[in-house]
This record gives sequence, structure tokens and C-alpha cells, in this order.
Amino acid sequence: MELKNLITNWNHPVDLKSESKLENELILKLISAAHWAPSAENEQVWKFFIITENNAKNLIVNAIRQQDPRLMTKTPITDTPKLSSRFKFSPSNFNAETDKYNRWIEPTHNEDMKCAKKCSFFIIFFHTDKVLGETFGQTEIGASINNTILTARTFGYNCRLIRNFDRDYIKEQFNIPEGNFVDAILAVGIENFEDNNKPEIKKKEYSDYYFMNKWGNKLNLPQMQKQENINEYNVNVIDAIVDRRSIRNFREDKKIPQSIIYELIEAGMMPPLITHQPYIKVIIVDDSKLLQEIADNSKIVLKQKHVQQVPLLFVITYDCSNNSPGFYAEIDTGAIIQNILLRAHSLGIGSCWIGAFSRRITKNILNIPDNWYIPSLAIFGYPNDYPRPTPRKDLGKICYINEWENEIQKRKRSLFPSSHIFSILLRKIHNTRKKTILRDRKVGKVINIPEFTRYL
Repeated sequence: MELKNLITNWNHPVDLKSESKLENELILKLISAAHWAPSAENEQVWKFFIITENNAKNLIVNAIRQQDPRLMTKTPITDTPKLSSRFKFSPSNFNAETDKYNRWIEPTHNEDMKCAKKCSFFIIFFHTDKVLGETFGQTEIGASINNTILTARTFGYNCRLIRNFDRDYIKEQFNIPEGNFVDAILAVGIENFEDNNKPEIKKKEYSDYYFMNKWGNKLNLPQMQKQENINEYNVNVIDAIVDRRSIRNFREDKKIPQSIIYELIEAGMMPPLITHQPYIKVIIVDDSKLLQEIADNSKIVLKQKHVQQVPLLFVITYDCSNNSPGFYAEIDTGAIIQNILLRAHSLGIGSCWIGAFSRRITKNILNIPDNWYIPSLAIFGYPNDYPRPTPRKDLGKICYINEWENEIQKRKRSLFPSSHIFSILLRKIHNTRKKTILRDRKVGKVINIPEFTRYL
């Protein structure tokens, strides 16, 4: 299915058909799509837990019924958030009695329960705390969730993203070892469109979520929509997921048209949030002086000096004051960024996700309020290369079914590392353009996008 079509017609199901059967091959395809999400230093800290058996499914439904106990916190807020790179929204930042968005959470829980009781199976998303997992794990899980939902819809299914559930209950019931953090649940099945009581969903307003160049500057959407025609390559979902690469070398002679920026904005509006209240905001930076100031002063690590070349930067932030969506915002920001990156690829635009930078200095430059956190940046430009794919971990190593460590398929062994920086270095001598269960064509063999194919 064409990526643009799917993005612009995104919907979050409120009901599924009871017990629609899905083949095991489809489950493997969904997990394969999930593990093609970007990963810092290719660490790939995610794990996926498939639940298909009825008794195990009932345990997951119970966890959802019990809701997230963090949302019940009523102790006085004593900690002022210290928004360093390792910041995580926690109960010390939250009090249920004064929660900004409490009244919007309960309706979504009712819909979660409805889908959970009827779904074909669950995918539970975890990340580990090793090396970079503590800092970037939730953001990367958001990207993998986005890939999974898009792929499911390609095959005629849909997914309900569930965040409000009792994580400790799941860990206890399935004997999940310490060091594995439960992030989210997808209830997967065929959407039931026959529900005449489907609630009216308030359309998100662009102006609530996006600023231009500095905090508070509104977008000029009519001007963006009037710009010149763009190259629309009609890329399908699978090709975008497996062929998109992190580009670190950009053409400095070519700016990104406003019409393409508008397409990226639209893509960022589509992923489902736990509530349509603006607890996430994105600043789009295309002003050359601001871009240079950020590159010069934000202490971006040496190997990311390519930030100085880019014509476009997206800075994604979330509210860290007293609000229940804060517990899930980092996952949501990951899904938003991934959708934007995929759409950029389909338009011949290169992109790179950046997590190592000075958040304090970036916030000062862009006038971002103190209580808003920047989990990551994304840079965009016309590519000056197209690197080989990074190796992916074998699905048998990262995906279990019904019981923890019950591998979904027999694990393949390799002499080559599949994670962290060594895998990135060894891709120059190791053939990483391999076939995937998602399609016949090898990964990284991009077609019909001349901005990338010229570098193959």
C-alpha cells in the first residue's frame, strides 16, 4: 500500500472484530517491520512479546483493566524536573488530583478494553536498559510501534495502541526479568466498522502542535500549500520502512521547498496520541542563522557535524508539568518522528535522528519553556550519499511468544555483531543487503527514487 495514502487516511480503531485469525507469517512480518526502526548506534534495545494463547491473553486484558497505577499518584509534587538527556517522566512529577488531562484519559481506556477483549493477538513492546536503552529506549519503541501499525494496515489489519495498563502485573505474571521495561501494547485484529456508536474524534489543529523557527511562531500554512509541485515517488510502506537510511552527508546547494515541509508536517499529525490535547509540540527550523547557531553551540557530538549542512531541523518537545500523557510522551514522540522520516524518504529527502546534543542550549536558542523536554531532533536535506543498511538482530533473539524466552523462531547464529557501533563499522565489509520476510527485493536496494539510487 502506498505510504502517503496510508498516512493521510490514518485511523485509530475503537473496535475490532472478535477473534479474527492471523497467520504466523503475518506476525513475523509485523515484528520484522518493527525491528527496522532506527536505533542509536544500532544498539537495538527492543524486545517483542507475542501473546496468542487465550489464558495469556486474559492476563493482558486484566493488566489493561487494572490501568496504570502511576495515574493514581496523589502525593505532593516535590521534584522540579531536571531535564537532562536521561530525564524520564515519573510519579514524582505527577499528581492525579491536579492532572491537566485526566478527563480525557478515561474514554480512551474504555476503547482500549473493547479492542483488547476482541483482538486476535497482542504485541507487547519492551526495551532493555543496556548502554543506550535507558536514554533512547522509549523513543525507539515509538518508532517500532509506528512501523508495526503501518505494516498491519498494509495487510488489511489494524492495531489499537494501548499505554494505560499495569506494567508490574505483566512482569509478575510472565516472570519478566529485571532490566526489561514494559512500554506499550498493540491489540491487533481486523477493524470493526459496523459500530454505529463510534465517537466523534476531534481533529488535531496544526497550530496546536507546530511552531516555525522559534517557540510561539505560528505556521504560515496557506503559503506552504501554495508552493511548487513536488516529486511524489509513490513509495509503498514496506519499501519506506526497509530502505530508509540515516543520512549524514547532505547537499548544501539545495533547499527543501515549503510544500515538502508541509507534507512532513502532515505526516507528523497522523500517529495516534493518548489524547488529542497538545502535550507534544514540534518546532520546525529552516532559518539558516538559527540552524548555524544550533550547530555551533548545542554541543552536538563530533561525528554529527553534518548538522551544519542541513536546511531543515525538526525539534520535538513534550510537556513535563503535571499531566498524565507525560508518562507516555516519549513513545509518542518516537512514533511522530518515525512517520515524518518515512514520509521524507518517499519524497527523496534524507534524514537522521539525533539524540546527542545540549538540550539546555537548544531550548535557550529556540525560546522553549523550562518545563518542556526535547527527547530528540531530526534533520533533513537532499542526500549526498546512501549508506548500506545496518545489520538487524535475528528475530529469534528479540521476539518471544506466549512465554518469556520462548523464541518465536529458531535463532540464527552469526560471527558478525548485530548491535552497537561494531555492526556499523563492519557493514562496510559485511554484506548487509539481504532479503527480508517483508519482500523479495533485498534490503537497501532502493528503486524509483533518483535522489538515493544514484549512490547505489
